[in-house]
Amino acid sequence: MHFAFAIFFAVLYCVVAEYWPKIKLWQGVAFGIVLDILFHVIIMPAMGVVPAPWNQPFGEHFSEFFGHILWLWSIELVRRDLRNRITGEPDAEYPVTAR
Repeated sequence: MHFAFAIFFAVLYCVVAEYWPKIKLWQGVAFGIVLDILFHVIIMPAMGVVPAPWNQPFGEHFSEFFGHILWLWSIELVRRDLRNRITGEPDAEYPVTAR
């Protein structure tokens, strides 16, 4: 389940980044923080999959918070590099200047 979550949201991030560049705020870090709060603080406790946030150890929150940041930041680095290598152009929101 964890791998499916990671792959789904990584692909979603990459596709949305082509059409809505604001998702790339702080090189994807903001999206990672939103996913962490949404799933680990709200959705999973509401489903009863994990304890309530206040009953979880601080280390769990710390690990998940920075783990999501690192995860999305690395996805953004790879996404940007692959996009540039494949298309030879910068991100869509940057105009291509004549060479």
